[in-house]
Amino acid sequence: MTSFRPFLAFIVVCCLTTMLFWGCGKRGDAEQTSADSEADSTAIEDTSQAVEDTSEVYLDLIPVEVAQVEEGAIADYMLLSSTIETENVVDVYPLVGGVIEKIFVEEAMWVDDGQPLLQLEDDEIILNEKQAEVDYEQQKVTFKRLEHMHAQSLISDEEFENARFTLQQAEIVRDKAKLTRQRTTIRSPISGIVSERLVQTGNLVNTTNKLFIITDPAEKICRVWVPERDLSQLKTQQKAFVTSEIALNERFPGWIKRISPVVDPATGTCKVTIGIKDPHNKLRPGMFVSAEVVIATHDEALLVPKNALIYENDFKWVYVVVDSLALKKRIEIGFSNGNRFEALQGLNQGDQVVVVGQTTLKDSSAVNIVNLDSLLTLALNPPPEEEGTEEEKE
Repeated sequence: MTSFRPFLAFIVVCCLTTMLFWGCGKRGDAEQTSADSEADSTAIEDTSQAVEDTSEVYLDLIPVEVAQVEEGAIADYMLLSSTIETENVVDVYPLVGGVIEKIFVEEAMWVDDGQPLLQLEDDEIILNEKQAEVDYEQQKVTFKRLEHMHAQSLISDEEFENARFTLQQAEIVRDKAKLTRQRTTIRSPISGIVSERLVQTGNLVNTTNKLFIITDPAEKICRVWVPERDLSQLKTQQKAFVTSEIALNERFPGWIKRISPVVDPATGTCKVTIGIKDPHNKLRPGMFVSAEVVIATHDEALLVPKNALIYENDFKWVYVVVDSLALKKRIEIGFSNGNRFEALQGLNQGDQVVVVGQTTLKDSSAVNIVNLDSLLTLALNPPPEEEGTEEEKE
């Protein structure tokens, strides 16, 4: 690098000399040109010396990028894995058997509570209902006649009571026939999304055949299994966050809804149910997620970017820039999250720590603080040259 400096100064001198001689030639005054050349030669020598001195200063400095130590809140997490589920999942079964006549909904469709899902053939059931209605009306007329005769003591009390019971039985048969006909229309028991349709039109089904699966996406949960030794750190309503590989830049807030009172003796773990807030329905049942349960929070912690950290001899170090010198400091780490950690000792708020270029530093190295993003942008997009006439450039 030292041998390159004289060569660089020589090139600068040559370029400036050429430009000055060219400009002087345009004026056409030979005597004035001679005087200007002598003055320019002196200026070039001074400029060359200044360029060389400046280059020596900056070539000795190591370019680094820094970040400031800030004060803020940071939390300690218990990291667990699970899959997304919904709190309300209903399997729909028919209450009567029959042949499927028509299906009204398909998978991924939203249905309201009580909305028809499919229709079973009901021709015979309708006839049974009509027959039951006729029998009921006949028994009602008979009961009224016997009631009138009983008032005149023309029949015994026993005959009158038997007529009453017969009428009640006919009413029950009629109501059962009506209920059977109503059940031929299969309706959704909850509001939600049809996540699965398991039958086709024309299928013969009975009360053991599952027809649909309806899920309510409004209440999403994930169930995690926590080792029994960590249960003392958990309680209901405790804060949690859920992240997914599908939505990398989002952390969905949640809370502990339930903690099972039973520990699985086979695994030594306890089931913990975490509720999730997902108002825009970005999480879908079955997605793999990571759940972070907040164990503790430090509100006034010194936060340092993780890329400033250096591991050396089983210790943790950072470089702090003070008066253009990078001072190597040993630190102790507290809580840590995705991109920052808490410094327990060794740093103060406002310290400038090196986050880029620290691998080439030594203690007390002279550094030059730069913004690498700005330099890269300038290198890729140089400013346009100023436009002007030849006379203006001269």
